[in-house]
Amino acid sequence: MNELMMAEQQVLTVNGMTCDGCERRIASALDGVSGIDEASADHQAGIVTLQVDPTVAGPDAARSVIEELGYEVVSG
Repeated sequence: MNELMMAEQQVLTVNGMTCDGCERRIASALDGVSGIDEASADHQAGIVTLQVDPTVAGPDAARSVIEELGYEVVSG
C-alpha cells in the first residue's frame, strides 16, 4: 500500500510565525520526524499542514517539535 494512502492530513494552528524563514524552519524540522510524510507552514494563515502516518507518528509528534522551536501550537 502506498505510504500517502495511509497518511492523514492534520492542520495545526500555530502562533509566533512571522516570516518565510519561520515556515522553512518548521517544515525542515518536521521533515525529520518519522511518520510525518509532508509538512508545510503558512505564517500568514498561522497554520501548519501535515500528512501523517498515524501508525508511526503519535498525535503529539509535530506539536512537540514545533514547540521546541519556540512556537505555540494552539489547536489541532
